[in-house]
Amino acid sequence: MHEATGSDLKFIIDYVKQRRGMSGVRVLLNELNKPSILFTGLADIGRSQIYSEEIYKKVIESAATTLGGDVRTRLNQLGYALGDRAKMTKFIAKFSTSKQLVRLLEDGIITDVPFVKSSVNEVSKHISILRITARKSGEDFLDVSDGYITAVLDQSGKALTISEKKFGNGELSYKFVLG
Repeated sequence: MHEATGSDLKFIIDYVKQRRGMSGVRVLLNELNKPSILFTGLADIGRSQIYSEEIYKKVIESAATTLGGDVRTRLNQLGYALGDRAKMTKFIAKFSTSKQLVRLLEDGIITDVPFVKSSVNEVSKHISILRITARKSGEDFLDVSDGYITAVLDQSGKALTISEKKFGNGELSYKFVLG
């Protein structure tokens, strides 16, 4: 991912609004504007306007802080919401094979989650490994990726099981057994 639309930013803000109401949105805007003013209000965010990956990252991190509690858990929940938002994924997942679904996960991570990159390694006919690597200062977004993958797998209902999950050293990897 290299940029995000205003629609992506609005989705995160709406998620905070659902959980914490308008007071949560005000806290989120204050958090976003701490070092310098980024947005004066919600009207500044155009749905079709393009924003840099750094701004998207800051919105997600500020939302996790605003929601309170453990930040890693909140980042995971935001990732789950992003994965659940991918309704096209739900449609495609019904008509794709397990191997295609792993590739779909790889593409979804690249397009929907900032500051990470993903790759798939097909070890054998029935085993694929999905690796998600944090780019510079993107270690927190491995939690977002984890939530995203969980949401897509919950939607798909495919015979795709995770036999191994490793988390650490700036990398998250899943070993999938394709059924």
